[in-house]
Amino acid sequence: MEALCVQIFDAGLTQHAQRTAEVESFFTCSREAVADNQHKAAQIAADFESSRRQKIAEMQQITDAELLEAHISSCQEQGNQLSETLMSLELQLVDQLEEIFKDFERNISDMVGGFIEFCRDLENQHHEQQLEIALATLEKVVKNELEEEIPEDVAMLLVDKDTVTNAVSASHDTHLLKIDNREDALLTRINSWMTGLLKSIHHEEVTRNRKRISEIRNYISFVKDELEDMRLSEHN
Repeated sequence: MEALCVQIFDAGLTQHAQRTAEVESFFTCSREAVADNQHKAAQIAADFESSRRQKIAEMQQITDAELLEAHISSCQEQGNQLSETLMSLELQLVDQLEEIFKDFERNISDMVGGFIEFCRDLENQHHEQQLEIALATLEKVVKNELEEEIPEDVAMLLVDKDTVTNAVSASHDTHLLKIDNREDALLTRINSWMTGLLKSIHHEEVTRNRKRISEIRNYISFVKDELEDMRLSEHN
C-alpha cells in the first residue's frame, strides 16, 4: 500500500508539472498568434499610410476638380479595401485563438482523465497482488507452513479461498469507491479552475478584440474624413 501511495503521489506531481507546462504553452501560443497577426496588420497599415501620405501630397497639387475627385474616390476605395483586409485578419485571429482555447481545454481534460485512469490501473494491479499474496498465505496456513504470526482479525479471514477472495474484493471495492470520490473532487476543482481561467481569458480576448476593431474603424474614419475635407475645400 505504501508503494501504491508513493506511485500515485509521484504521478500527481508529474501531472501538476505537465499541467503547468500546458498552461505556459497555451499562453505562449496565444501571445505568438496575436503578435504574428498584429505584425502583419501593422505592416499592411504602414504600407497603406506611406502610400496615402504620398497621394495626399500629390492631390494637394492638383487643380483640376474632376481629376481630384477621381483621386479622392480611388483613395476612399483603397481605404475600404484596407478596412476589409484588417477586419479579415482580426477575424482570422479570433478563429485561431478559439481553436487554441479548445485545444487547451481538451488537453487539460485528457490529462485529468489520464490521471484517474492511471490510479484505477494501479489499484487493479494492487488488487491482483493482494489477492495473490492472500491466497499464498492461505495455502501456507492450510499446510501449517506459516512461520510468522499474523493478527487475529487477519487469521479469521484465512479460512478458505472464497472468504479470502471476498475480503480482498471488498477492500478493492472500497479503494475504487475512494478513487471515484477523489475523481469527483478532482474534477470539481479542475472544472472550477478551468472555468475561472477561461472566463478571464475570454474577457481579455473580448476586450482586445473590441479595442482592435475600434482602432481600425477610427483609422479608416480618419482617412475618410481627411479625404472628405479635401473634397469640401476644393468645392469652396
